[in-house]
Amino acid sequence: MKSLHVAIVGAGPAGSSAATFLAQQGARVTLLERGRFPRDKICGDGCTPRTLWMLERLGLGTLPSTEAAPVDAIYAISPGGVVLDMAIPTRLFGGKACVIPRQVLDERLVQRAVQSGAELREGVRVEGLEREANGIVLRCRDGEDLRADIVLGCDGSPSVVRRALGAPDFPDHEGAFAVRAYYENVRLTRPRSMAFYWEKDLLPAYGWIFPLPDGRANVGLGLRADQLAASGVKLPELMERFCASPHVAAELTGARRVGKVKGHHLPFGSFARHTHFDRALLLGDAAGFVNPLTGEGIEFALESGAFAAEAVAEAVAAGDLSERGLGGYARRWQTRFRTAFQLNRRLMFAFERPRLLDRTFRAAIRNEHVRDELADVISGEASRISWRFLAGVALGR
Repeated sequence: MKSLHVAIVGAGPAGSSAATFLAQQGARVTLLERGRFPRDKICGDGCTPRTLWMLERLGLGTLPSTEAAPVDAIYAISPGGVVLDMAIPTRLFGGKACVIPRQVLDERLVQRAVQSGAELREGVRVEGLEREANGIVLRCRDGEDLRADIVLGCDGSPSVVRRALGAPDFPDHEGAFAVRAYYENVRLTRPRSMAFYWEKDLLPAYGWIFPLPDGRANVGLGLRADQLAASGVKLPELMERFCASPHVAAELTGARRVGKVKGHHLPFGSFARHTHFDRALLLGDAAGFVNPLTGEGIEFALESGAFAAEAVAEAVAAGDLSERGLGGYARRWQTRFRTAFQLNRRLMFAFERPRLLDRTFRAAIRNEHVRDELADVISGEASRISWRFLAGVALGR
């Protein structure tokens, strides 16, 4: 590994995770970031229990309360007004989650990568790549080209590296758009809960309110790209309607929006099929590692960084940096992610049907097994739905 040079495009969670693990193994790592830290990233900012577990693996197990708001519960309201208020089960990595602005989280992650030995180059915009006999050359705007043995594309969606490698774009029905805004002077009724809202008048869109430290909150809304196009409305307009809906307006009474409403694209993991190439891998959003149901992507980005480091080490040991030699990456992420992505893609349709969602929430209130399994779904840990869950929903108990 000490003779290996890895260039990583994008210093978000996926890039910084891969950089940390690779540098710890002795590889020479160059981490390229087009922005300059601290920099914002449009996101819901929610960190699931598995995300916190990954942060611990990376050496970031303790985040100060001034940076991260602790969360240990889920609060959800169905289209018919059925309220589900439940603790995150402790069997899910201790049942602890948090909400931390990406401006803070991404800087902490990249600092960890640098501490591990990675070189960070900020303000570098990669515009393409070219293959050579023994490596890959990254073409950078206003700078020298960079040669590396392996390139990891961690540059989000849309990804310059993904396009340069010839991977197809994500179709509209395999992606979503989300908007979020920050609010201050927020007095949430459940300050330790991630709150989800399926408002009947806004379906198939769903929204959220996530607590942040110092009386702030991340408020957002998401909708599948093809459904947004068919509706003819703009997401900021839906966001205004969401914030004016009774349940949400009550939570935001006296609060003030800070800055603009900002949007971003979310590629679905159910279309993650093109991730490893000769001397190159795609990670995080660039690969499509986003939960189709909730839009969560941080945990998958962090884990894909670990999987990439393991696969690269295997390929180096075998002396094979080809697509075949790097195939261990696909085997790892498919084992961990694929079933969950496919399940959550199917569950999207159930969560768009008001009566079915009302019935599911009512069953969860009455039935502990249904409630626990629904907590798994919302937390991103479910890979299957049991017959007991289906029976509980069907019978309403």
